[in-house]
Amino acid sequence: MKKIEINTLIFTAFAMCAFAANSFFCRAALGAGQIDPASFTAIRLISGAITLWLCLRIQNKGRQQGSWAGAWALFGYAVLFSMAYLYMSTGTGALILFGSVQLSMIAYAATQGDRLKGLRALGAVVAAAGLVLLLWPHLQTPASILAAASMALAGACWGVYSVVGKGSKLPLADTAGNFSKATLLMVLVWVAVYFSAKAGVHIPGVTVERGLALYTVYLPTPTVAGVLFALASGMLASGIGYAVWYKVLPALPTTSAASVQLSVPVIAALAGVVFLDEAVTATLLVAMVMTLGGVYLVLRGKR
Repeated sequence: MKKIEINTLIFTAFAMCAFAANSFFCRAALGAGQIDPASFTAIRLISGAITLWLCLRIQNKGRQQGSWAGAWALFGYAVLFSMAYLYMSTGTGALILFGSVQLSMIAYAATQGDRLKGLRALGAVVAAAGLVLLLWPHLQTPASILAAASMALAGACWGVYSVVGKGSKLPLADTAGNFSKATLLMVLVWVAVYFSAKAGVHIPGVTVERGLALYTVYLPTPTVAGVLFALASGMLASGIGYAVWYKVLPALPTTSAASVQLSVPVIAALAGVVFLDEAVTATLLVAMVMTLGGVYLVLRGKR
């Protein structure tokens, strides 16, 4: 059994806290109306791309790489993730995201011949049931349905991103390249928003005024706090978080690397309770035990 050093444990804990912080920063900014989803996503991707580029330069890990398939998956995840946190608590969103990621990857593995049997099959069913239990209360109003669907799809996008990047020999370089490419896609979205607003398409938070045959498009104005949360998400939680994770990943046994990520939704939920005064419901606790426990059974069965 591979021995894990203290430094590896510390950096692993930091990486998990950084991943959980993405949910916290996003909810803190969007839940309080400090910034709109598009601006948050744009700032997160741009600052994340710059931070990862700097990490590459400092570590001398080569040039940015990545792929457009990975960039599209990352872009879809980032946009849907931000949209969902308009109407969803930190812990609930993190658990739906995690559950969707794991179930989508389990489904993909099944199509590649990795059949689930015994405890692994039971674990997948329990995890799926936990996710349904968590989603059910959010299927009451259009806004909550949109939030739940957005987060579930964000998880599926991240599952695709993980599959695309599986086996990468230069994960940090690929991640940096994917962030840069996703930033370009975000710029195209801003252009699309601008011209859609001019064409009369209703976009929440965007207003258009016409005078002297000219259009003036007013996009949402983020607050300083909203921008800082987005920067923290991009630079700290995404950029530095991924750099640290890929640094310690070779030192972790495969099963441990997968199992330790079960802590992310728990850390995110605790952050929401402590810093945002969010409530921990019985439904969330039961769903968390079912989803994380089910995924754990699947992971243990692969040893």
